[in-house]
Amino acid sequence: MVTRSRLVRVLQSSGRRMGAIGSARLAPCHAISPARCFATSAPRLLSQSQAVQHLAKLTSETYPGLTRDAKYASLTADDVAYFKDLLGGEQAVIDGTTGGAEDDLKPFNEDWMHKYRGQGRLVLKPASTEDVSQILKYCNERKLAVVPQGGNTGLVGGSVPIFDEIVINMSRMNQIHSFDEVSGSLVLDAGCILEVADQYLAERGYIFPLDLGAKGSCHVGGTVATNAGGLRLLRYGSLHGNVLGMEAVLPDGTVMNDLCALRKNNTGYDLKQLFIGGEGTIGIITKLVIQCPQRSAAVNVAYFGLESYEKAQLAFREAKKQLGEILSAFELMDSRTQQIVHKIKGEERPLEGDHPFYCLIETSGSNGDHDYEKLEKFLEDVLTKEIVVDGVVAQGEGQAKALWSWRESITECIGHGGGVYKYDVSIPLAEMYSLVEDVKARMGEAGLIGETEEHPVSAVVGYGHMGDSNLHLNVAVRRYDAKVEEALEPFVYEWIEKRNGSISAEHGLGLAKKKYVQYSRNETVIGLMKQIKKLYDPCSNERPFCQNCISSGRTCEGYERERVFITGTPETKGRVASHPKKTTPSKKPKASPSPSVKASDEPGSSSSSIFSGPQLFQPLAPLTSAWDDYVRLTPGGQGGTGFPALITALQTNLQSVARLEAAVGGECGGDGSAAGLLSAIQFPPYAAAELLPVADDAFGMNAQCFVRQKATNSEHDSTESYCAFLFEMSIALLSRRDTFLRAPEWTTIPWDQHPKSALDQLFDIILQLPAIFEQMDRIIHLQATLARRTQAQELLHHCLVVEAQFRQWLQEAYRGTEEHPYPFWAEELRSPGGAIPFANAYTFKDGVTGLMFVYYWMAMIPFHRCIEHIHMAIFQPVVDAYPNMWPELPPNLQIDPAHYQDGRELAANICRGLDSALNSTVQPDLLLGPMTVAMDFYRDVNAASQDGVLEILWLDGFKKRLWAKAQAVTSVLQAHKWSEVAKF
Repeated sequence: MVTRSRLVRVLQSSGRRMGAIGSARLAPCHAISPARCFATSAPRLLSQSQAVQHLAKLTSETYPGLTRDAKYASLTADDVAYFKDLLGGEQAVIDGTTGGAEDDLKPFNEDWMHKYRGQGRLVLKPASTEDVSQILKYCNERKLAVVPQGGNTGLVGGSVPIFDEIVINMSRMNQIHSFDEVSGSLVLDAGCILEVADQYLAERGYIFPLDLGAKGSCHVGGTVATNAGGLRLLRYGSLHGNVLGMEAVLPDGTVMNDLCALRKNNTGYDLKQLFIGGEGTIGIITKLVIQCPQRSAAVNVAYFGLESYEKAQLAFREAKKQLGEILSAFELMDSRTQQIVHKIKGEERPLEGDHPFYCLIETSGSNGDHDYEKLEKFLEDVLTKEIVVDGVVAQGEGQAKALWSWRESITECIGHGGGVYKYDVSIPLAEMYSLVEDVKARMGEAGLIGETEEHPVSAVVGYGHMGDSNLHLNVAVRRYDAKVEEALEPFVYEWIEKRNGSISAEHGLGLAKKKYVQYSRNETVIGLMKQIKKLYDPCSNERPFCQNCISSGRTCEGYERERVFITGTPETKGRVASHPKKTTPSKKPKASPSPSVKASDEPGSSSSSIFSGPQLFQPLAPLTSAWDDYVRLTPGGQGGTGFPALITALQTNLQSVARLEAAVGGECGGDGSAAGLLSAIQFPPYAAAELLPVADDAFGMNAQCFVRQKATNSEHDSTESYCAFLFEMSIALLSRRDTFLRAPEWTTIPWDQHPKSALDQLFDIILQLPAIFEQMDRIIHLQATLARRTQAQELLHHCLVVEAQFRQWLQEAYRGTEEHPYPFWAEELRSPGGAIPFANAYTFKDGVTGLMFVYYWMAMIPFHRCIEHIHMAIFQPVVDAYPNMWPELPPNLQIDPAHYQDGRELAANICRGLDSALNSTVQPDLLLGPMTVAMDFYRDVNAASQDGVLEILWLDGFKKRLWAKAQAVTSVLQAHKWSEVAKF
């Protein structure tokens, strides 16, 4: 050991630099073992740790919010037989479906920290890329969930199953194929163990550009899939720069062969970068080409003690300044980590006494004399400046390995007391260790940390790679405890977000951090990542509780909100049911309504039409359904009372329901259980003014189609099924109140599983407006006080955020295609109604586009008026703020009010587009909202200035055309039974 005073004297009195360093590396006072870090594989820990001898709690029990996705099938005996025939031999397949293989499955179901445990019953060990391809192709067709697995040394639960996923373990794909000793390119399988590859390279004078404490167990493919950083990142950079080529298998079994061994290949997108850090979500890496540098001839390791984190920062700054190109590692450890390693390993510590912080420095170069000289100057400088208190320099490779073990052993030793909550984060260097101190204080305030068994937390420690601002925050616990988790999350992630850090520096997201990604990524980036995921692993059928697409092998086309888009029950909260359209011959219209559909005797029934004007449209061909089957809805999708729901795409204003006691036999799956349960629909004449909610709507839903059905195993009408239209959104916008459609269960499920159309994206933004309008109405009626101004400024900020979303949407919506360069264009109006005052009507490329832009203009009129009113409220003089009666807005809230005085232009756009939208839709009631907004605008103009008369007359004419179109649609529907229209 070298003390500070002795090392300084040696450096100052030496006349020969190499000799000085040699003498400074005094023979240690104790034997230093050259042993490497413990292995971090699961079997090793199961035998070493005395604190965890029982099975870990099932992940599904630890996270009760996780539910098995119903779209995935369950394993069958035929599936297992196929895999055994494909891979051959019992060593390639661990079959637990018939029992008796629990012990064999254990290391594949449980992570090495004993924190996550799945319920997988089958492990597959492919030996080639072709094997992986066949496995994924079969699983994709059968809808079997899989999880790729390397050495299972991950820390975030990403390498083990949650439920009964099939584990694809890569351990048999472990061959090194070739190595170019001139260029340094290494071609190897993804299942190669990192340490084996590094030893292979060492024999040839090269080094693997990545080094980890788990090198004895981790697979190269797994480190690439998680973009592991490790101990050599400071010198050699990340894997994004060191991976030259890659072979991977996509979820459908397609093999992507990009095994390029060249450093320059500028021929399009560098797709392999998506797999680096992708954690296996878009494919399984099977083979890699790695650029490996030459192994340095001169390697030096120094281990220092420091009095504060500020001194550690100074030491790092001086190391970069003075050691420069030969600095290969700079590791930080706090005092508690070294105490724990000493306690577990039982070895004498490298330095006498205890210091608050320790750092380990490694230099590597090709010129021994040059490196010694630079290191000598650095040591003399930091000791003289009292940056470093004490230190030791390794003398020989054995001592260097022993010093490294004090850093590499932390990961395993920290978990010997029970368990560990691990956080791998990136934080600006100046505040990096502050997170450890704040978490430790939080644990103390909560009474969770202490020396007794009553306290679940035994220690809060920090260590990591100071060279790249990567901190490993570890909370060592005697047992996993919900109170500890509540104290840690989301506190840690919020702390990091405030400092613009990253919640995952090198371990990945896995299961542990998946739901917290928004703390490091914004909505745009997350959306792009989801699109990439869907591109590589598309939804072939993600319709809840439906087997028709799966059975027929058809591709799910998603859904369109222009149709009936929600079908379900209040108990199941309704779910989108999407099916591909099926082309069928059009039915001939019947001459008279079906006798099964009773005529209404109420005023305004179909027998006494209120529309007596000329029929401007020919009767439409009978509508066919967008979906062709029944769906059995069950609460939560798991057993219990079942309700058959008829999926349909009837596009009209359906306002009353009558019971149809007709036997339908086995149309609900062949079991006859739906007999007598269908509802027939009575069609009153269509009236555009009927904007009333259903009378017995107990759930606050202004539904246009209301269907009541009996439970399949009950005699009582205990459940109601709803089909909610876009009509609800229009009513919410006009009435300036929030709508149930904004609830998370309606806006996020199952749209995460379907690519949203531009129309869907627009409606998601519009749904934010009613709540804004409601808040604005409250603010403008308050007295002009400073508190009111503050509220108005906050609301203005919210409005500008929403406006930015509209602006981004509009840019995307205006993008054309090769067939249609523009989404709409102006033409001379040919439809009835006259050319005045809107001479150039818009023509849209399709009906959905027409509806989309008309709704956008409709939303902009009240939204821009709202921003105007908020701005006026902000600038209204505030007496109680004297002398600061006038506001000083920050730059992000400074707007030009004239920009929002475009109501006349927006209303004109609506009117110019209404006829085109009407001609292309069979759900004309959707145009009531835009028509009403435009009419109200021109009436306000007329009341204020006697202007707008021609526009009002034009809209009155359009209302008649809308009624005529609606009556034509209704006349077709009146002639058919519900069951005839709703199925093929």
